[in-house]
Amino acid sequence: MSIYALSQRAGETCDAAGKAMQDVFAVLAQKGSKTIWSMPKSCSKYMKILDLPYLACFLLFRAGKKDSIFFAIPENHVKIKLVKAIQKVKKYQIICFINDLNAFRYGNADDPIVQEKMRGEAQVIGMADVVLMPNTNTRELLEKNGVTSRLIPIGIWDYLMTEQEQNQLKAAQEQKKCSVQQDTGTQPAKIAFAGNLNKSEFLKSIPFSKDMGLEMHLWGKLEDKKKEELPSVCEYHGVLKAAEVPAAVCTMDYGLVWDGTGKDEIEGGLGEYLKYNNSHKCGLYLASGIPAIVWKHSGMAAFIKEHECGIVIERLSELPGKIKQADYEQLKKNALLVSYQLQQGHYLKRALEQALGEKK
Repeated sequence: MSIYALSQRAGETCDAAGKAMQDVFAVLAQKGSKTIWSMPKSCSKYMKILDLPYLACFLLFRAGKKDSIFFAIPENHVKIKLVKAIQKVKKYQIICFINDLNAFRYGNADDPIVQEKMRGEAQVIGMADVVLMPNTNTRELLEKNGVTSRLIPIGIWDYLMTEQEQNQLKAAQEQKKCSVQQDTGTQPAKIAFAGNLNKSEFLKSIPFSKDMGLEMHLWGKLEDKKKEELPSVCEYHGVLKAAEVPAAVCTMDYGLVWDGTGKDEIEGGLGEYLKYNNSHKCGLYLASGIPAIVWKHSGMAAFIKEHECGIVIERLSELPGKIKQADYEQLKKNALLVSYQLQQGHYLKRALEQALGEKK
């Protein structure tokens, strides 16, 4: 029995999205997966036409009844339809992994145009026998849009680390312990926020200040104009490589998972998308050993509550009070327990084992 995965060329992307899919393919490789070749992104659209005949030949001559074909959404819909068509002959299993639901990513969920796009995307997802989806909120969305495949929620993005990265993280954590022990005064709670800051409109209107005992520390791409709009509660630290981010954010007390245009509450398409998407930030923070702060209605809230490794809020203005009430030592302890599993790809491995029938 073999797993064959349609290539997403994740190695050609250097941002957080690239890191996320690189980890997915690394976990697949640990399960013995083989990647189906495809033309590089840099090729012309005419050269990329070769992908389809190559894929057809591969499936017809290599894939068998006991094998599984793995693809990740978003993916070329024509490729997926080809995989489905050849399945009638070869009888293999098809597994879909949901990376992003593009229909909802930037639009309002109540918009008829967005809903129509979602039905089209769900139709393609439903061609798979098994769907590895972000969370239970995604299950409801897919079922509402007619997907009858076997649905397996993953719960959170894993965040794989090499041995060297783990050692760097441990060194930074030890350094933080020493600085905390030397501190005799009351320090504000430091909250990390990492990612593409240009799209995080809420940052310019954070509804709390340093006087309330909180500080925001930012990493990621940010235009000069938007740097000037940041309130004094925010401190910008620039851009780091994906491998360097955990050692930086682990020196913070919490990590924030938030998005959208709202000044206090979640608003806008990107904010609403948190209901159905597992933000890679959440996996990053927990893998780095710090508790996560997530939106009450987000797809990650169930994981945070189950593992008691963070704080769940309805609006940002709740943060000062919630942090004061929190048992930080227990949250930190639980975050560190989850950390090792995320670094090893535990949650995707568990979902894959269920999809492959290796674990009930």
